[in-house]
Amino acid sequence: MMRRKAVEERFLYLPVSRRDQMWDLWVTGTGHIVHRLPGDPHEDHPSPYYYTWEHGRVLSEYGVLYITQGKGEFESETTGLRPIEAGTVILIFPGVWHRYRPLGGTGWTTYWAHFDGPYAERLMRRGLISPDNPILATGINDHILRSYLDMFERIQSESPGVQQFAASCIIQILAGALAAVRVQEEGGQIDALVRRAKSILAERVEELVDMKELAGSLGVSYDHFRHIFKQQMGMAPYQYHLQLRINRAKELLHGTNMTTKDIAFALQFEAPYHFSRLFKQKTGMTPTEWRQGTCRENGYGTHT
Repeated sequence: MMRRKAVEERFLYLPVSRRDQMWDLWVTGTGHIVHRLPGDPHEDHPSPYYYTWEHGRVLSEYGVLYITQGKGEFESETTGLRPIEAGTVILIFPGVWHRYRPLGGTGWTTYWAHFDGPYAERLMRRGLISPDNPILATGINDHILRSYLDMFERIQSESPGVQQFAASCIIQILAGALAAVRVQEEGGQIDALVRRAKSILAERVEELVDMKELAGSLGVSYDHFRHIFKQQMGMAPYQYHLQLRINRAKELLHGTNMTTKDIAFALQFEAPYHFSRLFKQKTGMTPTEWRQGTCRENGYGTHT
């Protein structure tokens, strides 16, 4: 048997009383391993927690593992073998065979806890956690890490109410992990929405777009659309579209003989003077001045 190597490993297992079980959620053990390298777990872990990679294990309770550094791999009967990166929470489910280990080149740092009770069962029945989706990409989250540390410190102190405090930490860990995943998923949805909006605005560069109607077509309120668009692009959607129209005006000023008036109407500005005013705000020059400067640089005649 090859013992694993770690800079630091600490773990504690707790007795659970009938009174503890009345709270519907209890913790059976917790710990952390700093920079663990491949090899078998610490031999002081009691059965059924101790296991080897070759055989894996099946527990009769839940577990939650948080990888904060390094890389590894996880396998269960529902997921198959999956790579694991830092910033990942892994959920362990009762009756589900599983195994996990760090990679040899990097090792990993992990924080873990085992828990059980009707509260966890309710979460699973309601689809909030599932053995079909036990890997949660949370990113590095200080709140999740703090909950593990607080739980370990409180259990180590053996102070009154330790089980209830530990159970509250489990709730915080699960809630924090699920919230972090939701934020990342919403971030992906926001990216897709902004990309779609940019594509529509580019297609309609020669039109005056009603931004409230555009937001409605994308299935969001205008206020929300404006907020996320500005957050991603650094400017409101109207200003973004205006810049596209000004860029199109530059193309027409440079590449055609269209007058400023014709360009203003082609791009559906309210009036030529309105177009000229906005053009100067964006470029520092009127359309005529910009055309003259560009044409002089290229040796062309000018048209106003």
